[in-house]
Amino acid sequence: MARADEALRVGEIRIQCLDVYSPEEETRGWVYRAADALHIETQTAVIRRFLLFREGEPYDPERLAQTERNLRALSFLKSARVRAGEPHDGVVDVEVVTQDAWTTQLEIHLGSGGGETHWAAGVTESNLLGLGKELGFLYDEDVERTNRLIEFHDPAFFGPYWSGSFLYADNSDGQRRAVHVVRPFASTLDRLSVEGIWDRNIFQQRIYDSGVVASEYSQRHQQVVASWGTAIWPEGLRARRVTAGINFFQDDFTHLPERPDDAVPPARDFRYFFVGWEDAQSDFVTTNFVDKADRIEDFNLGTRWAVQAGISPAAFGAPATTYAVAAEASRGWRLTPASFVQAQGSFRTRLDSGARNAIFSGSLVFVWKHPTALPQTTVARLQLDRGWNLDPDVQFFADGDHGLRGYRLYSFAGDRRIVLNVEHRFFGSLEILQLFSLGAVVFVDSGAAVAPGAPFTVSSLKTDAGVGLRVAISRAATNPILRLDCAYAFDADPLGRRGWLVSFSSGQAF
Repeated sequence: MARADEALRVGEIRIQCLDVYSPEEETRGWVYRAADALHIETQTAVIRRFLLFREGEPYDPERLAQTERNLRALSFLKSARVRAGEPHDGVVDVEVVTQDAWTTQLEIHLGSGGGETHWAAGVTESNLLGLGKELGFLYDEDVERTNRLIEFHDPAFFGPYWSGSFLYADNSDGQRRAVHVVRPFASTLDRLSVEGIWDRNIFQQRIYDSGVVASEYSQRHQQVVASWGTAIWPEGLRARRVTAGINFFQDDFTHLPERPDDAVPPARDFRYFFVGWEDAQSDFVTTNFVDKADRIEDFNLGTRWAVQAGISPAAFGAPATTYAVAAEASRGWRLTPASFVQAQGSFRTRLDSGARNAIFSGSLVFVWKHPTALPQTTVARLQLDRGWNLDPDVQFFADGDHGLRGYRLYSFAGDRRIVLNVEHRFFGSLEILQLFSLGAVVFVDSGAAVAPGAPFTVSSLKTDAGVGLRVAISRAATNPILRLDCAYAFDADPLGRRGWLVSFSSGQAF
């Protein structure tokens, strides 16, 4: 940046919080005026707390850009714009304009995936009294269990970016209590991160073989995490960070009375003290019509890598001294002005008389927006997972919930998995009644999960293809996409089933 620009400071900050429907949109009917009358607007003070700059501070365009991305990530906002004015008298005035999403949601969901139906009912308010806080009550019946939960989330619990989440669940197969407080790095210029987790969960777990339950048991999971991180030599678009903390967790497994002979995994008890290093760069692509229809989304193509090492010493109560190492990396590339690729990979293992529960996971995502009058985007994903000496309760699935929409849940499980999805998405450019837009997809899925010791060959791959309908709820706070997919399985599953399978849920399939 030029020397003259370096002397600039932030001048007046003007914040405008728009309702669900702007004044111009309200003129189109009483329904929209009524919606705005019922909705409590986000308070200006809430938006101001999430700004990464203050009046009188040095002007930094990257702080404005990161603030805009952070505001877009808040569930109670439909859109956010942060714009700098022309410099004058050594200052730059900044305008911040946000528009609320409709945040009071009656949670009535009916979904199907992999041949199994699930439903949920409840109510969630994600902008309580215009303060940005979320309170939800939910009753959910899925394939594994019936969930009854209360959840509260505050994105500014102790202060800006101090996020606090609290969950209480009383389920058909156990209970869960969880507290999560985190102050993440909000930008590459941020110097502090803090995280604390307390989680206690009792539930029933299953191990599958060829699409059927091979073992079922009760699992009690308890975990405490506390970490602290600081940035070293932060720059405008790059941050180097060091973290340190503890991760204590314990898993106990017991037989179910009705299945006393089933195999049960051995107990786990670890008290890890860890340190880590991260090098992260920012290089964002900001676009729409990828995953959330006309919602603006941010995709970071910057290079990031991180490593972490920990020790669980017997002196602190663990059964034996063990070690843990983990590494991850990601990067993206712009192929053309309308297309890009994102790659990421991770590896983690526990060192306990050799490598235990070692897992490599990698993915490659391709996005190509087509220059057509009707918005169209081709999205493809290649996912690879490989495990070595896995804990007995760790499995990779390839099924209707894990990339193969034409196959029933838990059809394929093992210690190796590869899934390729290719989907061409048609988005509706017209917002019907200022409420929703319609879209469609055509897709092909192919993949497999292979059991330990079994050969992984081309014939292992299972393929399906189909079409789907997409409904984009443009004013909703969360899950703005509803999807209905109809897939045809070309290959039989382990029980000899093939043919058509219909699934419907919220959010994109991948």
